[in-house]
Amino acid sequence: MNFFDRANLHNPRNTYQVRQERIKREGSPYYTWIVPVTATTATSPIHVPSQFPQSVKYEPLDWLEIMNNEPANNLTIRINQSESLPVPAGTIRTVEGKSLWSIDVTNDGGVNTTLGLIVVSLRRQPMTIDKWARRL
Repeated sequence: MNFFDRANLHNPRNTYQVRQERIKREGSPYYTWIVPVTATTATSPIHVPSQFPQSVKYEPLDWLEIMNNEPANNLTIRINQSESLPVPAGTIRTVEGKSLWSIDVTNDGGVNTTLGLIVVSLRRQPMTIDKWARRL
């Protein structure tokens, strides 16, 4: 048994614990979804673990930003099949602090959406001292 093995006898740390500490400190990378062309009153759904398999180790993602660069189409996003939020044309909407498992984007406008003008970004935010204090 060498010196490094002895040092880890009293404080064993596995890869999972190291990863969880890093996620708390740094958060996750950004996961971006470009909403496909959506007809009037149609919905484009996304299931986060299926769309982004690499995000599974950061679950649940808790931050969402949707950019609606459409000039005339208003949108509605539905989070986890329960909460609906409006996203007017030409705005950016941010949602924080909610576990994100599924997202539906509905086109409320009068014409089809354009590919590349609606972008959804997701991530898990790092743990701040304020969040840590609220949990306690």
